[in-house]
Amino acid sequence: MTTTATLPAPVRRTLDSLRDLGEFSKDPYTAMDRLYQRHGPVCRLGAGPIRFALLLGPEANRFILDNTDKFSWQRAFAGLVPLAGPGALLVNDGEQHRRLRRLVQPAFTVRKVSGHIGTVQRHIDRVAGAWQVGDVVEVYGDFRAALRDATVESLFGARALERAEGLRAHLQTIHEAIDTSSLVRRVQSLGLPSWKRAVAARESVRQWVVQEIARRRAEETQAGQPDVLATLLAGREDDVPALSDDEICDQLISLLEAGAETTSATFAWALHCALADRAVWDAITAEIAEVVPGEEPITAEALNRMTYLDRVVSETLRLHPATVVASRMVATELSFAGERFPVGSKLVFSPYHTHRLDDLWPDAVRFDPRRWDPAEAGYRKPETHEFLPFGGGPHRCVGSAFATVVVKAALAQVARHAELWLVSKDPEPAGLIGMRPKHGLTVLVRETQRTREVQP
Repeated sequence: MTTTATLPAPVRRTLDSLRDLGEFSKDPYTAMDRLYQRHGPVCRLGAGPIRFALLLGPEANRFILDNTDKFSWQRAFAGLVPLAGPGALLVNDGEQHRRLRRLVQPAFTVRKVSGHIGTVQRHIDRVAGAWQVGDVVEVYGDFRAALRDATVESLFGARALERAEGLRAHLQTIHEAIDTSSLVRRVQSLGLPSWKRAVAARESVRQWVVQEIARRRAEETQAGQPDVLATLLAGREDDVPALSDDEICDQLISLLEAGAETTSATFAWALHCALADRAVWDAITAEIAEVVPGEEPITAEALNRMTYLDRVVSETLRLHPATVVASRMVATELSFAGERFPVGSKLVFSPYHTHRLDDLWPDAVRFDPRRWDPAEAGYRKPETHEFLPFGGGPHRCVGSAFATVVVKAALAQVARHAELWLVSKDPEPAGLIGMRPKHGLTVLVRETQRTREVQP
């Protein structure tokens, strides 16, 4: 009788790699700890065309970030070009990536990002302002829609929302195709109906964006327009060719799809973590009341003074980074931890896993905003390769400042609106890009701003 132990070593390794791939694909969140304990910083998963090396731990991250010029993003994300577009930052390398980033970055300066705070607050108000005491609300779905609308307005202007009917459904179809494992995505791209629907949805979104660009170009001036589209259209660099309409379209679609999903997911986790520990929630509400008393609007300057809220968002990004895993394709042969990676090797690393290592973060799975307070005993500022919720190096998410401000502004506005009580006790994560609570997030509304005002 043949057993696994009697099989030739190459066959055993292949079977082990396929077993590990199955384990990782089923539940990457918990599997990575087991794989790290079993194999150390390098684990080979899969076989044939479905194979990659999973690199885990802070030194693996350092290796990835220190060798940015030896990887190809274009090859790593070639499968996403039909959904992201050939001009998207995500799928470009080298000089072309540097050019695109240089022209997109001005839309996400501190001043530009601060200008969107009011937009976020208005869309949050639309949801939270309708709550009544005693309501049991699934807030993730409601705020996901609200923050997607806020993103549309921030990117294209308020009038674009009037023409955005059907956009949510198309974006959801695209996201479902993107937010899967590489194994599932490869199978889908062979021509499954789900992939065809995603490509068709992307084309519908592209046509909508093209129309918005045409409308804006027909206007006399972009001056004074606060949205991202205006900045991209007006962007000029003396020594850099301006963005073409196709390139603008690809940037906007990527920001529209990924930006709304990641910010709404991070916001949901932040709300859950704050409500799960009443001391955290009470500290948030106390800080808001101190910085912005009464009914004064929460300005960018006020939001910057909310340091405790900053720490809540940082701790949320540590435990629940939007990107669970990220991938690279080797363009120049490399070695790490005694393993050789020839050209064409696919490497996958994980911010999520690193952010939950006890060696780096004492009591790592505990939500504790105090770990970000320099005044606390034992405070240690993490290095770049230890905390990377938005990636790192030249490909760090261009919209990271925007995402952080959106989450902070949304959380502050909700805390102002109502006293909430958590109903969803232990939400299950889902998704690798924009990791979200799988079954949503349900809360009980115990008090609203209106009922506070009428109390003696």
